Order: sequence, then structure tokens, then C-alpha cells
Amino acid sequence: MNTSPSPVTSALGPVRVGQLWQDMAPDMVDRERMLRVLALTDTHAECVVERDKQGTAGRKARPLALRRFATSAFKLIEDVVDDADQALYARFLAAMTDVQGANPSPVEYATAALRVHKELAAETVKAQG
Repeated sequence: MNTSPSPVTSALGPVRVGQLWQDMAPDMVDRERMLRVLALTDTHAECVVERDKQGTAGRKARPLALRRFATSAFKLIEDVVDDADQALYARFLAAMTDVQGANPSPVEYATAALRVHKELAAETVKAQG
């Protein structure tokens, strides 16, 4: 099986190794069954059950047809961050985590992210100059 990102597209974009999906089948929603994509072929995803209130965590799921990810059968819970973007992701996440208060507003989170964006732009200009 291929472990590199796949061009196969779901409703939310490409299905990629490392993503976490919730199984939205009526009998699975209450179980909060979450599947992590381990590997991909041209037509299927190999997944492991990462969480399941019924106790099947750690088991491999049967291969799932990639076309099912483009339907309401699955909901993307956690996407992967490419290796090249890890440092940027960490900076944005740290800035947003530093937002204080009992109930931070979306504006406060956006302001934190904008501050990092401006810092990155200034660093780029300085590196080019």
C-alpha cells in the first residue's frame, strides 16, 4: 500500500494518510467510532479504529472504498499537516493557544493568527532584503 498523500478527493479534498474520520453510519455515531487512515491504494483506504466507545479501538477496519469519503458516510475530524508546513502550523497553533480568557472570541483567535501572519511576512521581507 502507498503511504504518500493520495490524489483521491473527498467532499473536503484529498483523502490522505494520517487523517482521522468519524464513521457517520447510524449505528456508529453514538459509538463515536473514529478511523485513522494508515495507507491508500487507488481505490481503498486501510484504516485503524482509533476510538470506539464499544471497545474496538486498535483494530484494523476492513478496507474502505475511497469513494465513500466523498459522501455523508464519513466526517473529517482531523486533517494532516504536510511536513513542509509543520513549523508554520506550530507557530499559528501556539499563537492561538496563547489567547487568554474563559471564552475567547473568534476575533481574538483571528487577531492572534494575523499577528503571526504579519511576523512571517516581515521575516520574508527581511530574508529577501
